[in-house]
Amino acid sequence: MMLLSILLPLAGALAIWCVPAGNRRALNAYTVLVLAASAACCAAVALGADRTVTVWRLTDNLSIALRNDGVSRLYLAFISIVWVAVGVYAIGYNAHDPNPRRFDCFYIGTYGVLAGLSMSDNAVTLYMFYEMMTLITLPLVMHTMEKEAVAAGIKYLVYSVFGASTALLGIFFLAHYGTTLTFTPGGVLDMARVAGHEGLLRAIAFAMILGFGVKAGMFPMHAWLPTAHPVAPAPASAVLSGVITKMGVLGVIRVIFYLMGVDFLKGTWVQTAFMALTLVTVFMGSLLALREKQLKKRLAYSSVSQVSYVLFGLSTMSPLGLTGALLHVVCHSFIKNTLFMAAGAIIHQTGKTYVDDLTGVGKVMPRTLLAFTVVSLGLIGIPPTGGFVSKWYLAEGALSLGWSASWIGPAVLLCSALMTAAYLLTIVIHGFFPGDKPVVQGTEAPAVMWAPMLLLAALSVLAGLFPNPLIQFIQSATRALF
Repeated sequence: MMLLSILLPLAGALAIWCVPAGNRRALNAYTVLVLAASAACCAAVALGADRTVTVWRLTDNLSIALRNDGVSRLYLAFISIVWVAVGVYAIGYNAHDPNPRRFDCFYIGTYGVLAGLSMSDNAVTLYMFYEMMTLITLPLVMHTMEKEAVAAGIKYLVYSVFGASTALLGIFFLAHYGTTLTFTPGGVLDMARVAGHEGLLRAIAFAMILGFGVKAGMFPMHAWLPTAHPVAPAPASAVLSGVITKMGVLGVIRVIFYLMGVDFLKGTWVQTAFMALTLVTVFMGSLLALREKQLKKRLAYSSVSQVSYVLFGLSTMSPLGLTGALLHVVCHSFIKNTLFMAAGAIIHQTGKTYVDDLTGVGKVMPRTLLAFTVVSLGLIGIPPTGGFVSKWYLAEGALSLGWSASWIGPAVLLCSALMTAAYLLTIVIHGFFPGDKPVVQGTEAPAVMWAPMLLLAALSVLAGLFPNPLIQFIQSATRALF
């Protein structure tokens, strides 16, 4: 089932070219069928026991292997929910796309690559799927093939390859200074060999964090996000922000907690510098989103900020902080996918791309703006949404460090939340209460578009109303890391 979770969507992506290009109904049915079957395979793995499968082995440090541990199951579960929901939404969004088969091919194939990345058992397997993810998502960014889209795709490729290459450099060092490249709770460093080279290994750890942080949009390598999102189709923007950025987070998790080890990094300059960069990114992203007038670009800057909430939780290197980070991985994915789908629906139905032109959009697209409103409250961190619970744990994780400056982290998160309220709720207020201003012209999106939005919005609320099962699962999955 682990292999099938990868091979089925990859094979389905190739076989899509057998579907007649002009038969959209058959194409849509095929896409939904492959996504549903792939999600069923991933669900079977996510509900299964811990297991490791070695696919190919050359040496002890050079092998392709898959692992089904707690972190893998969490990623498989939320990716599957989001990928099917956005895939259904894309049917309505791409109704008039001249190349829907090309989009569906790469969209389905990306699902298989993400499943492999989530289940990677060692650093080599992770790197292989990580690079595959960049290459297979590049056509999604460049889908329209307009000049701006091609330029954004090149920028995305350059940033991503640079980040992955930095991570690869770290893998070379770990192969020499570690006992294995297999992800091991507590780390793999051979401390006898590391003795006298601690400074070098910590610099390598920081370089790997920065490398994976590129995909997560961490400062100073965040610029690809606001460039790629405005030109990519809305379904691609949704998963780029809600899922693809989280794969950079997964890389950081594996580096800190499974390769280098918390004991080797906690309390050092690596932790301090990493935390400082995350807080700078949180504040900067929110500030830039507040100043931005283009709707999708505003949401892109918001992603820069919000994904660094997750990285901030990881930088605390504490059980509470890690719990908050993984909670925010799930909640932010539901929220940001909904926001981008709503933005895409608004642009699709009204033709307006700037927030100042959306006055009264709630009058003509009430369901879409309702979903936008609900998840906006979650992104701000207002109870009873899942965003409130995750941010509570992030703040608790920072304060649990006991540093004299521990309050800085929660203070920055609070300032970011206030700016988030300003740049999202102004859209909601002007959308539902236009006053005497002219109302934007348009119609509500078809049900195939608004139904997935409302589903993910509901899940973001349920994650806040009933968070204990998810919290208990995360804590049981990460207990061995401390």
